[in-house]
Amino acid sequence: MGGFSPGSIPGSPIVKKILLIVFIVIVGGAAYWLLSPFFITRTANEAMEELIRATTAATDAGRIESQILAKGDFKGESFHQAEGTAELVKVGEKYFIRLEKDFRVTNGPDLFIHLGKDGAYVKEARLGALKGNVGSQNYEIPSDINPLNYNEVWIWCRAFSVPFGKAVLR
Repeated sequence: MGGFSPGSIPGSPIVKKILLIVFIVIVGGAAYWLLSPFFITRTANEAMEELIRATTAATDAGRIESQILAKGDFKGESFHQAEGTAELVKVGEKYFIRLEKDFRVTNGPDLFIHLGKDGAYVKEARLGALKGNVGSQNYEIPSDINPLNYNEVWIWCRAFSVPFGKAVLR
């Protein structure tokens, strides 16, 4: 009569072992995703000339100069460390946030660059995922965002909704 063997009954030792292995893999993967950024340094090395070259190639208008409109120094938030320079740069008709080579922030999971105003980051003014927690990097500001309406650059951890650093632009 085709009955059940003891190893195929839910709650049996085999099922419990399989569930335990699945649980360990899921928890281990989540722990690695959350904790590994604290031990890994990602270095970016993007030059200002890359902005000019990309803008010049896109417009075919010859050599385009860059103009620094505002600048600020990062400060850490909570127990996170942040330092270095952020600049609002205009190249042709495009705007960029540039983090200079002295930039450094505590690494973490799910970090993004946002614009902010008067002490508050603005969720809708996200410029992209942080390319590295150390070094120079460029972020184009989308055309639907007016950078002149903001006075801060934020490093924001989306996974935990906490700030890692902020630079007030002057």
